[in-house]
Amino acid sequence: MSLTKEQKADLYERLIQLKEDVKGSKKKEESMLVESNEISNGVGNHIADHGSIYLDRMTEQTLDQVDDQLEGEIDAALKRMEDGTYGICEKTGKDIPYERLKAVPYTRYSIDAKKNEETNQDPNEFDRSFSEQMRDLTNRETMDQLHSDTYERLEEEQDVDVDEEK
Repeated sequence: MSLTKEQKADLYERLIQLKEDVKGSKKKEESMLVESNEISNGVGNHIADHGSIYLDRMTEQTLDQVDDQLEGEIDAALKRMEDGTYGICEKTGKDIPYERLKAVPYTRYSIDAKKNEETNQDPNEFDRSFSEQMRDLTNRETMDQLHSDTYERLEEEQDVDVDEEK
């Protein structure tokens, strides 16, 4: 079942509105960033103020990344509309139901394809990655200050400084 012209027009309007909403939220975040810069430039601010500003900036960066990704998905959906491939699942090649597109107008996949993708993901991937990172952090060589790259570089710099003074 293909989409009707009215359905495509409705979805196009939804995509355009969603894109405008994303751009609007970016402008609000930029004005918040200006305000936080004014606070951070003050003399004698409490250290907690700096921590709050740092947290706010990290949150803004995360939200910006999400907004950028969403904007990219919307642009890709608009491009698929131009190409005539909008509403067709990229994995199965079947039509994506209008109800799904209405709920998530930038989607690339049907519900079945998305569920299949999620169930085929390895649930232990995060655990493995985390364990590898922790193993690197607890490795005896990296814990031993004499063997870390940082301390070796500091020693080299100190040796150079001592040689230059002579």
